[in-house]
Formats: sequence, structure tokens, C-alpha cells
Amino acid sequence: MGEDGVRYSSTAIREAIEAGDMQKAAAQLSRPFAIEGEVVRGFQRGRDFGFPTANVGLADYVRPRLGVYAVRVRVGEDWFDGVASVGVNPSVGALAAPLLEAHIFDFDAELYGQTIEAALIAFLRDEAHFSDLEALKAQMARDAEEARALLG
Repeated sequence: MGEDGVRYSSTAIREAIEAGDMQKAAAQLSRPFAIEGEVVRGFQRGRDFGFPTANVGLADYVRPRLGVYAVRVRVGEDWFDGVASVGVNPSVGALAAPLLEAHIFDFDAELYGQTIEAALIAFLRDEAHFSDLEALKAQMARDAEEARALLG
């Protein structure tokens, strides 16, 4: 039972994660919900947009609500702020399965083959399809700005 007198359950935690309610999930877990995995090579389109990403499969994790999140990413022993998409990339060629794609702010190192952990701090918006790449890039910039402000 939590400090607020609410009984916590694995079902309630799963429901919070699936709804994108990261604050509720974190309160019940006593830490942010995180996805850990090996960084795999993607299509490298984010790099072309100025937003290189570290891509991690969701494996057997509870599927968070598809969309964009403010995240904190652990690389080795260090934590970095960032923004991540959990989804299938409907604007640039849908993926067969959802993937976590984390853009780490002010970070420039090769991560392929390394294990990272991405803590989903706050849900920003649902996954969306954009009519052109310019609209997608503009939204990615707004997402990054909002995530930076939230992670402060």
C-alpha cells in the first residue's frame, strides 16, 4: 500500500504504463518505469534530421502507450536527459513491431551493441503521422524543447 493509502497492484501499474501515466507508474514502482536493452542499428533517419537515436527493442516489457516521452537515459554509469519515441514510425515507414528510439541531448558517441536504460519520465504526445518530413522535423524540435523544459 502506498503512502497515499492506495493499494498498489501489478495490474494498476501495467494499466498506468499502457495509458502513458508515467507519474502514476513511478509512484507505484518507487522509481520511473524503464526499458533496458541493447542498442540496435535502425534506418538512421533520425541522424539525417539532426536527431540521432539509440534504438532498443521492447522485448517482453509492458508496452507503454505509443508516443513521445521525456526520458533519462543511462549509458554506462552516467545519466543523460533526452526525448524518445515508442512506436512504429508511421511517417517514415512503419516498423513491424514498436521500438524505443531515444535521442540523448548533447551526446555524441557510438552506442551500437551497448546496453542502455531509458527511464520514461513523462508522456508528451501520441504517435502521429506527418504529411511531410519538414512537419515531422518541426514536431521533433518541439518535442525536444518540451522534454528539456520538463527535465530541467
